[in-house]
Amino acid sequence: MSALLRLLFAALLAGLFITGIFYFVASVLSRIAFNPDSRAWKELLNKLRARVRQKNTVPLHRIDSEALTQLLLKPKILKKAGWRDSTFEGVFSTIYQEPVLVFAGQRSGGNTAAIVAQTSDKEFVFRQKGKETEIWQDGQPYAVFVNGALLSAGKQPKMLAKLEPDSELRQWPVLLGHSEGATLANAERAISPIPRAVTLLRNLSPEEEQALLVLWVIQGLK
Repeated sequence: MSALLRLLFAALLAGLFITGIFYFVASVLSRIAFNPDSRAWKELLNKLRARVRQKNTVPLHRIDSEALTQLLLKPKILKKAGWRDSTFEGVFSTIYQEPVLVFAGQRSGGNTAAIVAQTSDKEFVFRQKGKETEIWQDGQPYAVFVNGALLSAGKQPKMLAKLEPDSELRQWPVLLGHSEGATLANAERAISPIPRAVTLLRNLSPEEEQALLVLWVIQGLK
């Protein structure tokens, strides 16, 4: 009996060791693949772009100031990430079921992901790592989202937008520039079965509209 227990214990240790090696190798490969300066990162983005093109079978509705107020809170997920295939795909639409943004992404671990999102005229890349998200627009660094603040890329970042979430509120204020310009709906307290994501509180500049759009995508993908 003791020999059998020793054998089972040895097998358990061997299994844990192999599992540890597997996760270590996966972690190393993930850091390489999600490094924006690496060849693996560029290959990953090209793969995700190909998936976006496959899903983008109809013309996307242009997101202007009117369409901003008609955006749905959450996307329709076309493919969920699985154990063997960590890629996921989906589409954001308006309350009238007009597609406005198609995306494809890949997760690595619980808090790291790369996402390519295409609107009618722009491409955004999101690199999520923990509580921080880096964003590129049309291949150029655009912003970093951290702790509710969307900060412009560069050595001297400026605040493009600030989301102020509050679990007790149905609408979360969004600071744009020096004043509150819009609200984003709190998904946990939405009442309508097809809730609008955005409420505009004033006329926005094109730069403010884009910052609000990026916040909407980040929140919708949570």
